[in-house]
Amino acid sequence: MSSAVDHRAPQSSPDGQPDGSAGAARTGSEEGSQEGSEKGPGPGLSHRPRESSLERSLQWTLGGLVLGVLLSLTAAGTWILLQGLEQFAASRLAHDAEALIAGIPAQGLEIERPLPPVYSQPFSGHYYVVQLADGRTIRSRSLWDHPFEVASLAPGESRLELRRGPRNQWLLLWQAGFERAGSPFAVAVAEDLSALLGVLAQILYVGIGLSLSGALLLLAVQHWVLRRAFRQVDAVRADLRRLTAGEITALREDVPAEMRPLVGEMNLLIAAWRAHLERSRAALGNLAHALKSPLALLLQIPESAAAPAVREQAERMRALVDRELKRARLAGGGAPARHFRPRQDADDLIATLRVLYADKAFAFGADIDAPDALPFDQEDMLELLGNLLDNAAKWTRGRVRLGLRVAKTLRIEVEDDGPGVEPAEAQALLSRGARLDESTPGHGLGLAIVGDIVRLYHGRLELSRSPSLGGMRVRVELPLPESLR
Repeated sequence: MSSAVDHRAPQSSPDGQPDGSAGAARTGSEEGSQEGSEKGPGPGLSHRPRESSLERSLQWTLGGLVLGVLLSLTAAGTWILLQGLEQFAASRLAHDAEALIAGIPAQGLEIERPLPPVYSQPFSGHYYVVQLADGRTIRSRSLWDHPFEVASLAPGESRLELRRGPRNQWLLLWQAGFERAGSPFAVAVAEDLSALLGVLAQILYVGIGLSLSGALLLLAVQHWVLRRAFRQVDAVRADLRRLTAGEITALREDVPAEMRPLVGEMNLLIAAWRAHLERSRAALGNLAHALKSPLALLLQIPESAAAPAVREQAERMRALVDRELKRARLAGGGAPARHFRPRQDADDLIATLRVLYADKAFAFGADIDAPDALPFDQEDMLELLGNLLDNAAKWTRGRVRLGLRVAKTLRIEVEDDGPGVEPAEAQALLSRGARLDESTPGHGLGLAIVGDIVRLYHGRLELSRSPSLGGMRVRVELPLPESLR
């Protein structure tokens, strides 16, 4: 624990400027009553980009392809069936035309050979017309008085088409040009295909319906298969949350082969980060021991033998070393480290403070309403809570109170019954990070370190007067990880 910031009126050095150690703790304004350094986007940047989903893209792409293939197969099958029916009907019409040609009379308008009775029934759907070169036109009785045009075709030429006929019937019309005894003539034979076309339309509609149903079924099966496959991704995402919370130290590697290289690289990165953090903390500890011994020797030189400037610079160097070492040891949120245990860690800190301030008899009250473990770095929280409690124990007259609660945030309140600070003094302390009393031992680093931790966790720090005890009240709020909200 560092020495805490004192609560008294500000003092100035002989040159009129704030004390040098306070300059080392210049970030006081950053610690007080403010959010973390990261701000949300401005009004013009609040628009969130549309999220892309691999699963949704696969579903739409594969679903569209399946539906397109099924509809294409349905259309192709219906077209092939229609062509087959037309060819079958055309061959039958050609046979009827041969009977007509054999029965064309030399004179008159009646076919001399018998034909099927349907050609005699009005609007039966079976019709014929023979256009002779001498101007005669032989029509089937089934046409009644309905006009029916026949194309003039050269001998040997034929034509097959769909045409509207009597009573709006869909007729398959077969026409051909012939020549007999040097005289050309044309024959047209037609058959109503309305019933067959209706059946084909039903087949097409049923095919479309089955295609849509099949596509939906395939989409459902595909969604189930993709969900089952993406559960491995969900498991990795859950591991990342647990890693952020400090519950595990590496991601599981029993994942699909496609994801294994990514998970392996992330585990290597995590291991390298942890090793770097441990090396940094060890190096800083070694640096602290290496620097503090020479500084301690300098400070032990009697004032009569040491120049005031040397002693002042040694004090400033020790303050700067303490401040930067404590800052560098902070891990911050999202670091896979040991959990903060509110009750146990608070009890340990209180026991330590009773030993440090054994000459002071004060009552210590703790009101802790929190889980047994919280996903905050333990060393960071010990640093934060230790500085706050040390500050209170230093200035208390007899009572110190700790409150720690978890709701939407982690709220820590430390109060004492010491002299406290006035609102103006608290604001000055927050704005410059200065020590308000030079007579009490310390380097003015306590609230500076607390502020660094609060800012690292994007929280808030507030100084005020305790309404119940009358001394200083320090309130800290830190946002909880998403898993605890």
